[in-house]
Amino acid sequence: MTFKDTRAEIVHRRTYSRPVNEELGIFESLDDTTNRIIEHQQWLWERALGRQLHEEELDELDELYEIFYNLEASPSGRTRWLGGTDVAKTREASQFNCSFNTVRTPSDVVDAFWLLLQGCGVGFKPETGVLRGFHRPVTVTTIRSKRLKKGGRENTCLDRLVKGEYRLTIGDSAEGWAKSVGKLLTLPADTKRLELDFSAIRPGGQRLEGYGWISSGDATLADAYQKICDILNLRHGNLLDEIDILDVMNLLGTTLSSRRSAEIALLDINNDKVHEFIDAKKDHWVNRPWRGQSNNSVVFWSKPSRLELEGVFAKMIEAGGSEPGFINGAAAKRRAPWFKGVNPCAEIMLGDSSFCNLVEIDISKFGLHNPRILKVMRLVARANYRQTCVDFRDGILQPGWHESNDYLRLMGVGITGIAAANPSKEYLQALRAAAHDAAREMADELGTPYSKAVTTIKPSGTLSKIMSTTEGVHKPLGKYLINNVKFSVNDPLVPRLQAAGYRNFADPYAPEDALIFSFPVKWDTVEFEEVDGKHVNLDTAVDQLEKYKMMMDHYVDHNCSVTISYDPKELNEIINWLLDNWDTYVGVSWIFRNDPTKTAEDLGYPYLPQEVITEEEYEAYVAELNEVDLTHTDIMEDPEDPSCATGACPVR
Repeated sequence: MTFKDTRAEIVHRRTYSRPVNEELGIFESLDDTTNRIIEHQQWLWERALGRQLHEEELDELDELYEIFYNLEASPSGRTRWLGGTDVAKTREASQFNCSFNTVRTPSDVVDAFWLLLQGCGVGFKPETGVLRGFHRPVTVTTIRSKRLKKGGRENTCLDRLVKGEYRLTIGDSAEGWAKSVGKLLTLPADTKRLELDFSAIRPGGQRLEGYGWISSGDATLADAYQKICDILNLRHGNLLDEIDILDVMNLLGTTLSSRRSAEIALLDINNDKVHEFIDAKKDHWVNRPWRGQSNNSVVFWSKPSRLELEGVFAKMIEAGGSEPGFINGAAAKRRAPWFKGVNPCAEIMLGDSSFCNLVEIDISKFGLHNPRILKVMRLVARANYRQTCVDFRDGILQPGWHESNDYLRLMGVGITGIAAANPSKEYLQALRAAAHDAAREMADELGTPYSKAVTTIKPSGTLSKIMSTTEGVHKPLGKYLINNVKFSVNDPLVPRLQAAGYRNFADPYAPEDALIFSFPVKWDTVEFEEVDGKHVNLDTAVDQLEKYKMMMDHYVDHNCSVTISYDPKELNEIINWLLDNWDTYVGVSWIFRNDPTKTAEDLGYPYLPQEVITEEEYEAYVAELNEVDLTHTDIMEDPEDPSCATGACPVR
């Protein structure tokens, strides 16, 4: 099996292929990655059973290997990257895309930071009442790291120097970082001077042995902690309010690389701070850039009036079209009685201190009359249930996380390639029934609780690219596209892409640091409308919302994550739809729609991530290209890339 296109292979290599011998530039093949995923499945299954697998069970894993290897389906990005590693077996939260917690205590902040460090997307609701500022103003100084290699101290400690003076030493480990924020938020009452010692932390740019990510060094952590201290000083002698907690959480998110730092913040519409929360990201890049770290969404617990919805959309338009989002808490509660919040892309209905792990099937690879997809769904759903057979008692997380998962067993069996397949209601219902049957069957075999929710649809940006299919429920902009992808100028793939004839230009936003490469993409099985020689997506906002409703009614247990592109001129129709369908609506993302027939120059941008072209332009460009030599090529970690239109879901 080979990847369907060069873009798919490159995205897989740079996002999911772990180093085998980094000095020689040897990284995992697709076979290596798939074997590692299956090894993790076997480990989970055997541990849950308390015995080795029988031949029939091993045969099931062989079938699952073929499904994952042929990219008919995929486990979560977390599992593609870490499945089968020691980290996945000792820090089991690292396997989970989705989490949610109410942040009200220092321990809640520690949990959230720990999960971000594991690569887990974090949803949270700030709640005032326990978290506080410093007892009195504190003078803060820092000792920066000068290390050239891995640090020497694993532990974080708070040492008393003299009366009223303390040193907080941050260890060179994920545990050390997570514990340090707890100590920072609970300084002794007599503290007048604090020394933040980052000298144990390794330099940036080194690969972390267990996780495989690239170290960010101490620079972002030191900056974030100084700003958190500024907040705690400003609030000395007082409780932190919801906006203070939002800032603390967002600042912690800035300490990590882009692929590991997705957050979403929720606040009830009747909260006293909701208007400040709604405006929190207005012009945030001027003096509070960290607030770009999370999506902010308000939660309605009763049906809003037209005037209320108009007010929310007015704020969204004022802020650029996307935020604040809004969630129907009552509809979520009906679907999920345990509901307290959502993950960053909002496809999972989560309780307090709860997780979900995802898997998805590319239904476009089967056609609408191929019964084999039901068997694939069964095997994939059984595998997804086994991902709930984990132990979150890792020495950092509070016990509630493990207890919640042990009861809820939330699954996330998704489908992608929906626009390419164009499934019927009956087809969706059959897939959902197969997933539910398989989940119950697996639970019965293990003697464990049934999953309280099984099916979902996520945005699926990166995984759909490696499967060469349309992304989640989204319809592409057009039939023939140029996908412009950012590469560091130092990326070893750059000269190889150039040698193969791929067009490229300097990133207009960072011309010294990055190049933009253009990849041709074609969607043969999706219907488009032709305008001036271009086959384009002209679906209205209501068309997209109707597709969302169809998925919610016939396939999804949780929520269908989708970004609705809209023109402000459509607001009346959008609000009419929301008022008519409020009981179905849980939550979507919103973004202004660009005219797909226009070029970047037409729209006033230096370039577009995706630009529609004509068939003739597509064929002419493809004819220029040669095969890219990807043998023995080092890879770079992904540069920051808006995988979700709103920037909410970089976790892959």
